[in-house]
Amino acid sequence: MMQLPTIISISILLNVIIGAFLLSLYFLRQQSSYLYWGSSCLIFVCAQITASLRAIIDFPLITHYLANLLIIAAPLSAILGIHAYCQSDKKYQSACAFVLVSSSAILLPLYNLPISQLLTTAIIAVCFGYAAFALKGLHVKRIMHLALLKVCFVIHSLIMAIQFLLLLSDYLGLLNIDLNQIIAVILISHIIITTLTAMIWPLIMFLESEQTLSDLANRDPLTDLLNRRSFITISNNYLEKANSSLTELCALMIDIDFFKRVNDLHGHETGDEALKWVANKIKSQLREHDLVARIGGEEFAVILPNTSQVKGEILSERIRLAIHNDSFHHNNQEINLSISIGIITHKSGTNNVNELLAKADKGLYKAKLNGRNQVVTMAF
Repeated sequence: MMQLPTIISISILLNVIIGAFLLSLYFLRQQSSYLYWGSSCLIFVCAQITASLRAIIDFPLITHYLANLLIIAAPLSAILGIHAYCQSDKKYQSACAFVLVSSSAILLPLYNLPISQLLTTAIIAVCFGYAAFALKGLHVKRIMHLALLKVCFVIHSLIMAIQFLLLLSDYLGLLNIDLNQIIAVILISHIIITTLTAMIWPLIMFLESEQTLSDLANRDPLTDLLNRRSFITISNNYLEKANSSLTELCALMIDIDFFKRVNDLHGHETGDEALKWVANKIKSQLREHDLVARIGGEEFAVILPNTSQVKGEILSERIRLAIHNDSFHHNNQEINLSISIGIITHKSGTNNVNELLAKADKGLYKAKLNGRNQVVTMAF
């Protein structure tokens, strides 16, 4: 089993590397969450170094008081990093500064007494407990990584709470055992979990950044549907599979009726919300393997793989009714919307999705000419 000095040395090395990496990302991307988390890692390194100096020097003002303040500052910096990711760190800067200043004032006259460790442990337990709670405001797509980070914070808070209870019991004279061995185990756990937490955060940020870049390239930023380029790419794959397996496939072109009136009468903000509402209505009627995209201003395209003409018409009508039978509400306004749909069923022959969509678009054009709010099927 590794000794405590070895674990501390490894932890210091890893936290220096992670902290330096996060700070370099901050200077590269100017995202303050990296600054706070990088600072948290380096503050924890300083805390470990100052606390470790107890073995070679007798200077409690540094080895106890300063070490305790640094140990408190590390999770506070991490908390600001969480809020910075949510762009709300400025609201919490004063609160974190208050906790740190209050801690420094309270611990200063007590730093050479056993009660200082008791108070420091209680403050750290609360900080890590709050950090786990603050993660609720973090909207990320990698839920498993976020859950792992939350578990680390919760475990950390519980470990500190256990240490607090043990120290309190010992302080009150309720224990007749030597706590040194138990505290050493808790300290090792504290170091390991803190280092693990420091490693998970950049992983989450990296994966989220990659996901964001992917979404910017492939998705419409307003509705979060596929954009035209990615839709065509994926649709061509669907079309190849349909041709090779000789299965039917339906293509839909959808347009919101009189959408210009919405923008003109209610404003473009309301129009944007209406687009999102329609997009969600369309998605709610589709199957898991169906494909939908926003390919123009108020125009959407859908690919229904392995779908006959009859089934495609039924699904198209279901989409139309979902919008026609409901009302869009925004800013205390109720707006009735409708859509027109052109549908084409592909059996075999063409390998070009654009050609298929062009034929569905002719059906959409006929639906507009015939009075809108209807589905028109085109013959292939």
